[in-house]
Amino acid sequence: MKKLVLFNLIFCLLVIFVSYQYFNLQSRKAVAYFYAENYIETNYGVKKENLDSVEINYRIGMGLFDMVVVDKKSDKHYYFEVDLSNNDFSLYYISDNTDIHNENK
Repeated sequence: MKKLVLFNLIFCLLVIFVSYQYFNLQSRKAVAYFYAENYIETNYGVKKENLDSVEINYRIGMGLFDMVVVDKKSDKHYYFEVDLSNNDFSLYYISDNTDIHNENK
């Protein structure tokens, strides 16, 4: 009986830890996309309603979000690297790599 209770306790703690990490990553992705969306709207003059995220990848070792955002009207791709602060999800830096990707095509 004690083994069953101990197993359930360890399993519950493991589930709580994994779900916390998963939802923390999902919310960080949403905040990173929000910063990229605002950057595009400010610097390129594209409305937020016309933007769609194609992919958002998290680089585990570097702690960066690599993202591709597409303008639905003109079908133009924007490439960004976004780094967020670990504590409060504030923007640490944003790097616009659109010109680099367009030159390499």
